[in-house]
Amino acid sequence: MALHLYALAILMGAIMSIYIPMISQSARVMGAAVMGNVPFFFVAFVTSVVIALVSGQRGDSFRKIADVPPWLFLAGVMSAGIILGATFLVPRIGTGALFVLLVTGQILAGLAINQFGLLGVPAQPMTLSIAAGAVLVIAGAALVTFGAVT
Repeated sequence: MALHLYALAILMGAIMSIYIPMISQSARVMGAAVMGNVPFFFVAFVTSVVIALVSGQRGDSFRKIADVPPWLFLAGVMSAGIILGATFLVPRIGTGALFVLLVTGQILAGLAINQFGLLGVPAQPMTLSIAAGAVLVIAGAALVTFGAVT
């Protein structure tokens, strides 16, 4: 079992819980949710190019961007939508509710992607233990989101 990979995934989740409120703060400073996203994507782009260059990628690798099917560029639109939505939601529902609801959406979409082997992911049929785990995560999300309601 690759425990270090699971630890990396947990670290990435922790980083998400930090950077999304940071973007929300940026939007507040700039006076517009849409503008909070702009410096984020600029820095992300520059960082990605630097990492690619440092890891040995050269001109041929960058030219392959033209080979990417156009519909896959929708991932950038989705990313912007997630960041903009999070920027809007953080001050309204808080980070706790936002993140457990994001995880709920990820669980539901992940189950469908795995079940049908969508987007090039190997199919992983639903099992009782997978369904039970998903129900527990979703129940936990409901408790975190609505548990404080009096």
